Amino acid sequence: MGLAEYECNDPPCIHVVSDERRRVFAVFVEDWDGNILPVPSNELEKAARRLRELARRGFREAGPNDLSYL
Repeated sequence: MGLAEYECNDPPCIHVVSDERRRVFAVFVEDWDGNILPVPSNELEKAARRLRELARRGFREAGPNDLSYL
């Protein structure tokens, strides 16, 4: 993959990178300052399951005004 595919124009961004030859991948979050924070894939999978469950139950994603209440 080229570098353009990892550009983060609207942080925070979640990237999945891989090395085809070595058959490995990594997931990371890039923040507003360009910091790279690795995320274990099992944690991402748990979060995705939780998101699906909440969406199924009719929850909506918090907006900027909601975040301070969470």
